[in-house]
Amino acid sequence: MAVIAAGLGLLAGLRHSIWSHLDTTAQQRVSDVSTLVRDHRLRDLIPSNGSDADVVVVVDSSGHVVSSSDYDIHPGQASGFPRPLPARIRAGHTATLMDLPIGDGGDFRVAARPARLKGVPVTIIAAVSLEQSEHTLDSLVAGLAIGVPALTALVAWTIWLTAGQTLRPVETLRRQATEISATGLHRRLDLPPSQDEVHALAATLNDMLGRLDQASAAQRRFVADAAHELRSPLAAIMAQLEVMAAYPDPERDPKTAADLLEDTLRLHDLVEGLLALARSEDPAARRPSDRVVDLDEVVLAEVRHQRGLSTAAIDARGVSAGRVRGDAEALRRVVRNLLDNARRHAAHHVRVRLDQHGDAVELTVSDDGTGIPEPDRLRVFERFTRLDEARSRDAGGSGLGLAIVGKVVTAHGGVAYADQDPPPTDGGLGGARLVVRLPSA
Repeated sequence: MAVIAAGLGLLAGLRHSIWSHLDTTAQQRVSDVSTLVRDHRLRDLIPSNGSDADVVVVVDSSGHVVSSSDYDIHPGQASGFPRPLPARIRAGHTATLMDLPIGDGGDFRVAARPARLKGVPVTIIAAVSLEQSEHTLDSLVAGLAIGVPALTALVAWTIWLTAGQTLRPVETLRRQATEISATGLHRRLDLPPSQDEVHALAATLNDMLGRLDQASAAQRRFVADAAHELRSPLAAIMAQLEVMAAYPDPERDPKTAADLLEDTLRLHDLVEGLLALARSEDPAARRPSDRVVDLDEVVLAEVRHQRGLSTAAIDARGVSAGRVRGDAEALRRVVRNLLDNARRHAAHHVRVRLDQHGDAVELTVSDDGTGIPEPDRLRVFERFTRLDEARSRDAGGSGLGLAIVGKVVTAHGGVAYADQDPPPTDGGLGGARLVVRLPSA
């Protein structure tokens, strides 16, 4: 379509250019003869301009020739032009007249101008043949009729060949991608040798497969770890129930029931932690609410609750006002998990601080325990992470608390990290220091 449009445009432009040149020639011939008439130098034979393609005549009011540039047209003869001339020509414009019996005959571009010869009104008419122009245009049409289909076929073949070569690596990538299943995410696509967009696409797809493989492996580890963690309290509960059922003992059963309640509460906390972690990782539920939360009130309420559970002294004198936007219940769980972790590892003291630093609110929970080794300070925010595997499960917790802290804080646009508290000589407690930074409201 583009080539056809270009061909038609070429024809129209060339025709306009040729006709403009012919019109200029006809108007110039009329002007030249008009000068001869005005200077009374007109003869029966009008001088030629060296071209056989034009004819100039001067006719009287009856349409008979007064003077002509053609040897075959004598004075007194009919001019061969229509009488009267078309209105457009009489108005001074140039027009095309078909099949005129002048010169060699054919189509002409015709111009005319009225004049007075010895006081008698006459009309000067100039006609320029279109034969050569039409021959040129016909040759161009014939050339386009042959060249356009040939060029179109050549372009189509070139595009087909180039597109085929370009898309062949894409087809290879598509075929390899269809062969990768959920159990084969470790496989990678072959990178094409050319350093082009297809190569970049393949590299991007391989990166995506790597992320999917990591996510799948993390999910499998999560399911395995969760099953392992749930199996331990369930096994303990089942064993104690079997003992109670096989050997009833009024003196022992109340203590066993208390142990069962403790294991059940531990199982309940583990399930609640798993649910909270699942919610924090759900993209549809990760966007927290936009409510303003007085974080200092949440912290002080949790400190009062933890003081009844811990033998360690909890110092909350460093808690100042701090307001953030988000889910109050999720932030309460963050504070609770931080305090649970601190009192579980503290020897005697836990310190809580809440400060405003520019456009951020910083919550710090420190203890005087053994601290967290530097290589493990990032790992503590992963699921089911226990740094001291030798400690009892009752003391060690489920390993989900800090993982939930990390997920909830990230969902609120903040950051959580672990550090070492300064030694007591520098005013610190010397143990672990967990820090949460949240955007201030």
